[in-house]
Amino acid sequence: MYDTADPLFWRELAKENMRIHKQSGTKGDCIEARELIIALPEPLVELDPEKLLRGVVERFREKYGVDCIAALHHNKTKTNYHIHLIFSERKRKEVVNEKIATRNMFYDENGRHVRTKKEIMDEDGNIRKGCYIIKKGEAYDRDIFSIKDKQFKSKRFLKEAKVHLMDYINTLLPENYPKLTIFDDEEVYLPMLKIGKNNPKEAEIKEANELRKTWNQIADQALVEGVPQAEIKKIKQEEIMETAQKSIKEHGKQPGRFNQIVRNAIQHLRKLILKIRDAIKEAEVKAETSKQPVSESDNRKELQIPVTLEKPVEPELSKQFKKYYATYKKLESTGKEIQTLEDKLETFQEELSQVTGFFKGKERNRIIGEIADTQVELSKKRASLGRIAIKAKCGSVDEFYTKYNASKASHNEYQKQLEAWYAKYGTGENTSTPKESTKEQKSSNRSKVDTSTPKRQLNKVSMKAALKEKKDIVKAYDEQKDRSLKKVKNRNAGLE
Repeated sequence: MYDTADPLFWRELAKENMRIHKQSGTKGDCIEARELIIALPEPLVELDPEKLLRGVVERFREKYGVDCIAALHHNKTKTNYHIHLIFSERKRKEVVNEKIATRNMFYDENGRHVRTKKEIMDEDGNIRKGCYIIKKGEAYDRDIFSIKDKQFKSKRFLKEAKVHLMDYINTLLPENYPKLTIFDDEEVYLPMLKIGKNNPKEAEIKEANELRKTWNQIADQALVEGVPQAEIKKIKQEEIMETAQKSIKEHGKQPGRFNQIVRNAIQHLRKLILKIRDAIKEAEVKAETSKQPVSESDNRKELQIPVTLEKPVEPELSKQFKKYYATYKKLESTGKEIQTLEDKLETFQEELSQVTGFFKGKERNRIIGEIADTQVELSKKRASLGRIAIKAKCGSVDEFYTKYNASKASHNEYQKQLEAWYAKYGTGENTSTPKESTKEQKSSNRSKVDTSTPKRQLNKVSMKAALKEKKDIVKAYDEQKDRSLKKVKNRNAGLE
């Protein structure tokens, strides 16, 4: 636990809030302080818990200037690592103003001051429950704390605090771990609902989360298959958000109705994916049938961009394109596998609709099993899209395509500048001399190359010379051997 104030501060704060709550006559519980629950990524388990807790609390305190008390919690396996941060909405004043009672003061159940003791007594002459007396000489009013800061009640504060703490936590994460992001309502995804402990609506929330998960996976698939982000957002806004608002106004909050709204939106998104898929196939067919060679004039038009003497330097965003392109190909490959599984699933469903009759139960069971297996495999492939994006240090597929498109645009621009520079200055080391001013040097180089023996021809000549030399050595050896044999024969003939 880490505390920025002494225990007396929290006791006095609780008394002050309770006193003001009673005086106001507000119904409900008194809010003595506010709490934030901060979820922490698993890699932070390796850090020193005390330093981690102190760093998060001090970061919050420096930003908002309020006293805090916090504790770090986790389960046995340390997979539920989180911080409970409690902070005060009031600040302690430097100068404390106290009002001392000059006589006994009486207060009723609501904390209101009454004139006489009789007003707080019951029929038996006892002080009623909740009533109290401040004796003469005691302080009946202590102005210790400031009024509550209204910013802590606003939604803006919550978003701002999330971003502020997230930026700090991201500095503690390893380089190869994806950075944390704040969920944006304007994204293509739907947020997951928290269940909590002993929630009576646990089954309903689980069903809703499964549908939200399915929507998010289909949204990933749509992005991979080329559906524009704006179209997915449009379906989410019109088919889910606006329809849900109308349903709440007419029927109230009913989880079953919202689940059906999400199901309908998923079907709309699937239809859009099929339309985009058909459009891409038609475009590919047209491109193959009407292939036209690109003329040199078109190339010149593309290269008509400002060219400087210095060779263009590749931007950092362009350098990341190769890495993102590898991930892009993985997503594209997985998207094709998903298409294949969807076609396979559709084939099985058509077969199932055609298999009818009393004696075809075995065949029906086989097809139903195939459909179930294909659906499981399809769900796994859709879930893998998000994991591929996370490996590329992106929080989602949507975020990956945003970064990929930016790096691709930067890379294409750099390539155009580079081609234009090479077209004007060539590829030689002397980059300060334009290509047009080196005609004499090129002609002299050509003459040298024409009069000299090519490198390949030189290699052939040297190989022939070496081969001839070897033949001469072998010939001399054979002649010497023949002479020695004749001498031996002559000696043998003399002995006979």
